[in-house]
Amino acid sequence: MGNVDEDTESGQPLLRKRRLMVLAALIATVLLAAVWWGQRDSSPEAAGELTVSVQRRLPHDASAFTQGLEVVNGEVIESTGLYGRSTARRWNLDTGTTTAEVEVPKQYFAEGMTELPDGRLVQITWKEGTALVRDPDTLREVDRFTYQGEGWGICMDETTNRLIMSDGSATLTFRDPVTFKVTGTEEVTDANDKPVTRLNELECVAGRVWANVWQTDTIVGIDAATGRLVATVDASGLLSDEQATDADVLNGIAALPDDEFLITGKLWPEAFVVRFVPIEDGK
Repeated sequence: MGNVDEDTESGQPLLRKRRLMVLAALIATVLLAAVWWGQRDSSPEAAGELTVSVQRRLPHDASAFTQGLEVVNGEVIESTGLYGRSTARRWNLDTGTTTAEVEVPKQYFAEGMTELPDGRLVQITWKEGTALVRDPDTLREVDRFTYQGEGWGICMDETTNRLIMSDGSATLTFRDPVTFKVTGTEEVTDANDKPVTRLNELECVAGRVWANVWQTDTIVGIDAATGRLVATVDASGLLSDEQATDADVLNGIAALPDDEFLITGKLWPEAFVVRFVPIEDGK
């Protein structure tokens, strides 16, 4: 019995020591995991640093000051801007040929355009606080909404049944697609919680918003639910030096099947069918 008592008494400190070692190992594991997670969030891979892989080149009207693109039933719907020159138009995805076009009243500077759940199109304006609702076949105006503030880009988020609008700031505004009333806002931020400003043309795809960043060759991917930046796409170098001479900035994103996108720019002579891919796989 004495041997049992001695073994028990001498074994207790050893057992406690082993428990402390296990606890320390667990704490170290948790700390290492936290450090790894933080590094993961700030790494290029986690930030989703992408580029474009060109699949096809298409002719594009070089006089079109592109403000918004949408592909509806295999045809491209485009909104073009500038006072006195704004239009809503439809063109063939294969040939670039315009098949329908209507002029926007001269007092409006047209901006983004998207398809509503009922099949009609809504085209917003820059400073006029007016959204023009259009028949999808004729493109003629059939209704209007009014709103406060500037309008830059717009897309329809089918996952939440709400419209998402940009105004050139870091704020996305959510709207009811039937009434056009504001239902909420979200500030877009990067991994360092810094606002991402100059958000322009928008395209909603499966809970993600793709946005042109004005006056850059950058497209950003945004989690529509949180406003967090989840991807950055370098779309530079698409035009030749000669083409770029008379062209303005990159603008216009439309989702296509098979994870492809149609992109172009203001006064660009070409549009591009692209995939967003890791930098080492692109261009």
